[in-house]
Formats: sequence, C-alpha cells, structure tokens
Amino acid sequence: MESSQYVVDRRLYSDDVVARAAHRYTGKHKVELRIEGDTIVASFESPSLPEDIDASFARDLLDERLRAQVRAETAGLQEELLKAALAQAQPPVTPDVQV
Repeated sequence: MESSQYVVDRRLYSDDVVARAAHRYTGKHKVELRIEGDTIVASFESPSLPEDIDASFARDLLDERLRAQVRAETAGLQEELLKAALAQAQPPVTPDVQV
C-alpha cells in the first residue's frame, strides 16, 4: 500500500475548500483529513498512487479556492437568476377563472 501526506495551511485554504479538493480523490484512493492546529493533513492511501499526487492535489486546492471565490462573488447574481427562472416556470395565476 502506498501513502502520501499533504499539509495544508488553514490560513490559505478553508476547511471546505480542502474537503472539496480531497473529495475528488475518494473514488480511487482512501482519503483522510485531520486537523492539526493551523493545518489540515490530507492523507492518501492506495495500492498505487500517482507520482504527481502532491502536485495534482495542490492544483485542485487552488481550483477549489478560486471556485469558492467565484461562488461568493456571484451569489447575488445566481440568486436573481434562479428567482427569474422560477418565476417564468410557474403558470400564471388567474383567480377569476370559472369552471
């Protein structure tokens, strides 16, 4: 069994970002996250780990951090788009309809 550990500074990456990045690996590897003070230790274990798993995880951390930032910056817009879509999807209300 091969294993690798990656130490993440919690001041740079939120716990949610680390969890989202780590989740990408759960289909092929055993993944464990452990909080140790100001860091999160991400442990990966598998019969065969990719040689570049550390670099790959670093890219995924950055990707998830940027996605979180975009979600935060566009939250209001997403909410307005959802409201508009739901308003269009609802049938018009006509209270004076006689059957």
